[in-house]
Amino acid sequence: MSNCNLIPLGLQQEIDSADTVSGLGDVAAKMPEMANLSIGSGTGIKSVVQLISLFNDAVTRRLIVLLDSEEGVRLPEGATYLVLGSEGRGEQTLRTDQDNAIVYSDDLPHSERRKVEFFADRLVAALEEVGIPRCPGNIMANNPKWCHSVSGWKQLLSQWIKIPTPENILNFGTFQDLRALHGDETPVIQLRDHICTAAQCHGLFFPNMAAHVVRFPSPFTFLGRIRVEQNGIHKGMVDLKKSGIFAITTGSSLLALENGIIGGDTWSKLELLSKLDAFSNDDFETITKAFTFLVQLRLQKQLHELSSGSKPTNCVDPRLMADDELEQFRHALKGVNNFLWIFRNHYLLDFISM
Repeated sequence: MSNCNLIPLGLQQEIDSADTVSGLGDVAAKMPEMANLSIGSGTGIKSVVQLISLFNDAVTRRLIVLLDSEEGVRLPEGATYLVLGSEGRGEQTLRTDQDNAIVYSDDLPHSERRKVEFFADRLVAALEEVGIPRCPGNIMANNPKWCHSVSGWKQLLSQWIKIPTPENILNFGTFQDLRALHGDETPVIQLRDHICTAAQCHGLFFPNMAAHVVRFPSPFTFLGRIRVEQNGIHKGMVDLKKSGIFAITTGSSLLALENGIIGGDTWSKLELLSKLDAFSNDDFETITKAFTFLVQLRLQKQLHELSSGSKPTNCVDPRLMADDELEQFRHALKGVNNFLWIFRNHYLLDFISM
């Protein structure tokens, strides 16, 4: 994700030349237009979401430069700023809150740790200023729960793995796809190694995580109809995250971890898992096409919502789809069901009580 050559040259130059946070915010606001143009030119959805992530990476890195040059606020040597969740995987769409953390060396002096805290406060605030909202769950580097030494993170990760409370499972799932955006890469390697080792040492970890992955109901009802929201403002609509995207992203991450693989986007993980015979070639094609279609549908819906002045959501209304799109949607949801069947069988979820 370090290659910024995919970002249109003019936009990259605007990011690099922005000399104030507000000015950078004006550039960041052009991201939806960039995504729209990319889709319109026939760019594949995988490349588009990677482009969005690269764009957000570039904006964040420029913010870090501005905080240093304008305010003298910098992350001390020995500390690393991490991005998590969809940004960590490099597959962002438009409805993205902050998910970030910091890790620092065990021997970092106390005075430098204060600088880490101040950096985190300023960067989280600056990201909000340029249009990247704070995480509603407070998974951000300025929260002491998400800012630790290497040893502190190892201890916390072991706790998340050993004690499968809903909060611990959710936290682990968010942290698992960590990626260094600023600072030394070494702590990330250390934490990934620890995650792999600790997870393999606890036999119930994988089935507990697997139960979390499949906690949303099947995308189809018992009668074979597409399952829609029954109440609230999204009544009659389908939440694309709950109906498939979440299961495939988190499920493939868990299967990859079981095989000693951490990091990378979902498409890459699915391909690696196919090579490891976790899926047949036909299942790999079906699941990949399903995931790609759902991500594309969500991004197009979010772009439409933004253009009409609405807040982007994860929901679509099947009643408004043309016949051919609805058929593609049904086929994609069948691909999700295929993944869930393989996943449930792999972890014997229908035979164990969690």
